[in-house]
Amino acid sequence: MRVRVHKILSIIALLLVVTAIAGYFSFSHYKEVANMQRHREKSLDFFAATAKWIVFSVPLDNDVTALAVINRANDQRKLVFSPNSFLAFPHFSADGERILVVRGKETVAGSEVLSCTIENWNCRVLAQAYEPILWPVEVRKDVVLYVGSELTATGRRRQHDFFLVESPLQPIRLSTFELYQLNALNVVGDRIVFSAFGSLSRNKPIFPELDPLAQASSEIFMLRMDWKQRRLIVPSQPLDPLYKIDGFSTLPTVSGDGARVVFLNRRITAGRDRYNLAIATLDGTVQKYVEATTTRFSRPAFAESSVLANQLFEDRYETTLVDLSNNLTRRAAVLNDASSALAALERVEICVTQ
Repeated sequence: MRVRVHKILSIIALLLVVTAIAGYFSFSHYKEVANMQRHREKSLDFFAATAKWIVFSVPLDNDVTALAVINRANDQRKLVFSPNSFLAFPHFSADGERILVVRGKETVAGSEVLSCTIENWNCRVLAQAYEPILWPVEVRKDVVLYVGSELTATGRRRQHDFFLVESPLQPIRLSTFELYQLNALNVVGDRIVFSAFGSLSRNKPIFPELDPLAQASSEIFMLRMDWKQRRLIVPSQPLDPLYKIDGFSTLPTVSGDGARVVFLNRRITAGRDRYNLAIATLDGTVQKYVEATTTRFSRPAFAESSVLANQLFEDRYETTLVDLSNNLTRRAAVLNDASSALAALERVEICVTQ
């Protein structure tokens, strides 16, 4: 009898162990899926496009974020990667032949700006920094404006400023705004259009505080730049936010000819909080407004007479195209981001030279 009871208790104990192990792996799988989804959402704004190409960041695991590259002419797709590294903030040159990209590692400090030929992904290092490099934009060949990110004196959060690098010179810090956020840089002649908020500087701040209760607000601004003297022209008076339409405006992209701007505009529609696309002339006249079908669009891009932007769904990325010549909106591309679908794509490792 005792032996039988002992066997029953052993079986129960084994079942409990199996259940616990199954629960652990189930929880671990759920946690991994949730982490990857957050990673995808965090990378959504790393999007660029031209008349020929669509390029955006796609996390493959916790250590590697590749670039999905779609040829719009023949729909050929590939994943461009660097081992154990993330590739982020793609930005095309004016001629569309080269692309800037930031490369770094999730677990190692420092990052670098690469200039790559998009046909064969041969790359050169244009800038390196111990701290994160964000949102690089090409002023002209081998001259790059970017956001530098440094820890505050207390080490509790980061502050952001403008940096300029003219290869092979060392980066120059252009500002001491010490901004909580500085995003989406655009260069239009001697003007820089960007989004920013939360200056920590003890100097007289030129960035006004956001009013969270305002019906119309914006964190989009413009500063002038003296490229010859390599200095920002900082006004004595506070900056006026641009594109203050109903809702909250952020993450601008200016067209190559400087005539138009597209930005994200946050509104509550049918009880849902969404970041939609607003397309306007540079002076602020809204020409087209496109509502997101998910919670948000990515940062948008101009491609000749079109605007493109991504949306992230549970199992795919969808690229929306807005044709400004006829005001029609259509789906331009879909990328299934299931592991099996990504594994089937051609993979290209970037080749980097100093």
